Amino acid sequence: MDSVSPVLTEAEVPSEQVIALDNPEFYPIIVARVVHPGGFLSSLTRFRFSDAERDLIANGADLILGQPHHGSMMPISLGLAMAGEYPIAS
Repeated sequence: MDSVSPVLTEAEVPSEQVIALDNPEFYPIIVARVVHPGGFLSSLTRFRFSDAERDLIANGADLILGQPHHGSMMPISLGLAMAGEYPIAS
């Protein structure tokens, strides 16, 4: 699974940044910072699955999300979207 750009659409690419690029302890990911109506801020990352990973998912494998804790647990979300599209509301 690879972190890919655009995270949302080409319109948001200028707001993307790479996190942990020079930190060998972590896998670098591309992040888009998004300000939602009302001022709510979120960081979104898009991952693209390899064909082998897609086969595993089709055969029933689960997606496991790891989340580091620095104090209280931070909320997360998962979504699905085709390349160049916004996530599908669930």
